[in-house]
Formats: sequence, C-alpha cells, structure tokens
Amino acid sequence: MKVVLLGAAAYNIGGALLILFLLERVAPLVGFAPLGNALFRLFVGGTALTFGIAYADLSRRPGGDLRLLYYGTALKYWAFLVSLYCFLFEGLSSQVLLLFGCGNLLFAVLFTWILAHRRRA
Repeated sequence: MKVVLLGAAAYNIGGALLILFLLERVAPLVGFAPLGNALFRLFVGGTALTFGIAYADLSRRPGGDLRLLYYGTALKYWAFLVSLYCFLFEGLSSQVLLLFGCGNLLFAVLFTWILAHRRRA
C-alpha cells in the first residue's frame, strides 16, 4: 500500500508542478492546447498538488484512516473518463490520454484494490 500511495503522490505532485509551472513548454510536445485563462490551470494544479500531499501523508500512516482515498479514487476514475471523452469527441491527443487518463486509471484501480483489500481485513 505504501508504494502505491507514494507512487500516486509522486504522480500527482509531479503533474501539479508541470501544470502550474511548465504547461506552456510541455503542452506542445504532447499535442495539448493550454487554456488561455489561468483559473482552470491553477485550480487543477492546486487540486492535484493537494491530493498528492494527502497521498504522501497517508503513506506515512499504514493503519490510518483511508476515507480520503475514496474521494481520490473517484477523482481518478473521473479524470480517466473525462480524458477518454475528450479523446473520443474533442480531439485530445493520444499522448495526453495515455499520460493523464491512463495514469489516473492505473492509480484508480490500485486504490480500488487497496480499499477492497482493506475492507476484507
């Protein structure tokens, strides 16, 4: 569980820093058009950073309360569904679908496994 949470923390914090500080430079490399208004970029980056810090914190408390992980799991499934929709109907690049959508799906599935395993224990 700790490895998954630390991996998710690194994924979220890395993604947040990219969104907050490097999006304009990285976006053209993956075929993504950054939003003109900073509001959504800053909100998404801040949300990713907040959850990344939360995952890192949860990793330090192996027997701790994992209720936050339910919300993180739902948000990760949502990120995958939104990116899949945008790939199918809005022209989102396959690189962004893979890096953002499938990356979030991977952690959503791992979180689901942790929560299901934890419930049985």
